[in-house]
Parts: sequence; C-alpha cells; structure tokens
Amino acid sequence: MTRLYIVRHGSTAWNEIVRFRGSADIALSEKGREQAEALSQLFREVKLSAIFSSPQRRAMETVSIINRYHSLPIQEREELKSVNYGNWEGRLLEEVARGYPELYREYIEHIESFRFPQGETLDDLRKRALSVVEEALSSFPGGQILVVTHQVVSRVLICALIGIDNSFYWRIGQDPGCVNAFDFQEGEFILRLLNFPPGIPSKI
Repeated sequence: MTRLYIVRHGSTAWNEIVRFRGSADIALSEKGREQAEALSQLFREVKLSAIFSSPQRRAMETVSIINRYHSLPIQEREELKSVNYGNWEGRLLEEVARGYPELYREYIEHIESFRFPQGETLDDLRKRALSVVEEALSSFPGGQILVVTHQVVSRVLICALIGIDNSFYWRIGQDPGCVNAFDFQEGEFILRLLNFPPGIPSKI
C-alpha cells in the first residue's frame, strides 16, 4: 500500500481578498505561514518517502516549512502549477463577474468544459497533474508521498482519483493549508482524509 498526501499551500493575500491567482507567483501571507507551520507539525512524525511540489512561490514556501523535519529533496514539477486563468489572472472575483457576465455564468455552471479566456481547461490541468501522481506512485511504491500544490489542482486530482468527472469540482472543499490523504492498493485509490483541517473558506 502507498499513502499519497495532497496538500494545498497556505493562504496568500490574494486568497484573502478573493483574487484569481493562477500562474502569478505570490508569497504566503502571515496566515499562510502559520498554516504551513501547522502542517509541519502535522507531518513531523510521518516517515515521508518523497516530496513533490509546484514550483510556484506559495507552494514552495509551504513545502519548505514542512520539509524542515524531513530534509528530503523537493521535486519541483511544472505540471503541479495552478491553472492558467488567462486574462482573468490578477482580477478580483467581483470584477470578473461584472466584466464577463456570460463567461462567468458558464464558469460557475459548466466548469468541467470551461476554458479560461486565453487559458486552460480543467481537463488540461487534470492530464498534467495526474502524470506527476503516476510518476510518484511508480517511483515510490509502498512509500508515503507528499504532493504540495494549489486549490484547483487538488480539487481536480481528487475528482480523478475517486473516479468522478470534473463536473463535481465545486462540491469538493479545499481550504488553504488543508491535507487530503489517499491509500493506493491493487490499482485502486481509497480516500482517507479530505480538506483537513478546514481553514479560510475559498471561493475560487
């Protein structure tokens, strides 16, 4: 059996004012650093075999704090970066809702088929993120693997690993600094932990 932990990075200032983040390279806020410290204590006694992370600053700051008690090489993967929001990146949620009312409605009602303007779809993201999970499982069978990434990535990965499509995206809570855990055995994933502990509620 292999244990897979999927962790969302700690909070940033853009989380706290609900601004589309995507590929923007944002640092953790004070609250985010506190969440990363709490994660480091949570994982302190876990015998991790490998650590994979998005290379974006908010993820790397989170994983570096967790890794203080493990000193493992952090395997940065571009495939774990957040979704490309295209020309919505950096904009406030309210600004997008006002400026793109029809597209925003499609985003809310049909996110599974929605392409962000000049950006990605969730299927694009799902394929790239799953490639890292597959690599990790094949490289560290029987181990305990930590993946630190972003809200959109973790939601889409959870959908993929429990065998549901991206239309369930909005039904999966993923707060900043949360932990999800799966056991992988005989080709099947079993969800053991979801969105623990709940933090700052997220809207995007």
